Amino acid sequence: MSEQLALFDRHTNEFLDALALIPDSKRKISVDGEWSAAFIVHHTADVEVHFAARYLLLLGADNPPLIFFDENLYPDRLDYAGRTLSKSLAAIVGIRTMMSETLGKLQSADWDRTMTHGDGKTATLSRLVEKADGHIVSHTEQLKSLAALL
Repeated sequence: MSEQLALFDRHTNEFLDALALIPDSKRKISVDGEWSAAFIVHHTADVEVHFAARYLLLLGADNPPLIFFDENLYPDRLDYAGRTLSKSLAAIVGIRTMMSETLGKLQSADWDRTMTHGDGKTATLSRLVEKADGHIVSHTEQLKSLAALL
C-alpha cells in the first residue's frame, strides 16, 4: 500500500503543478465549452469530499453502503461560478493530505475492508482509493490541456 499512497501524494502535487501552469487571470476562462480551471478545481474539491467521506465511513463501519452522487448537478446547484478558487484549492490540499496521513497509518487488512453498492457488488478500500486517485489524474490532464489552449 505504500506504493499506492506514494502515487496518491504524487498525484496531488501533479494536480497543483498543472493548475500552476494557468495564470490566476485566466483560471475562469473556458475554451470551446469545456470547464474553466476554476470549475475543474471546484469539481475536484467537491468530489474529494465525497471520496474522503467514503473512506472514513468504510473504516468506521462494517460493510457500509456505497452512496453515489450526481456530479453533473454540482456546477449550478453549488454555484461554481460564484465560488472562491482558493478555498476549493485549500480543500483539495487539506483533504488529500489528511487522507494520506490517515491511510498511511492503516494495517494491511484495513485496505481489504468493503463497501457495498446498491446492486450488491462490493468495493474494497484499496479499489476505492485507486479509482478516486484516477479521478484527480484525469483532471490533471484536463488542466494541462487547458493550459496549452490559453
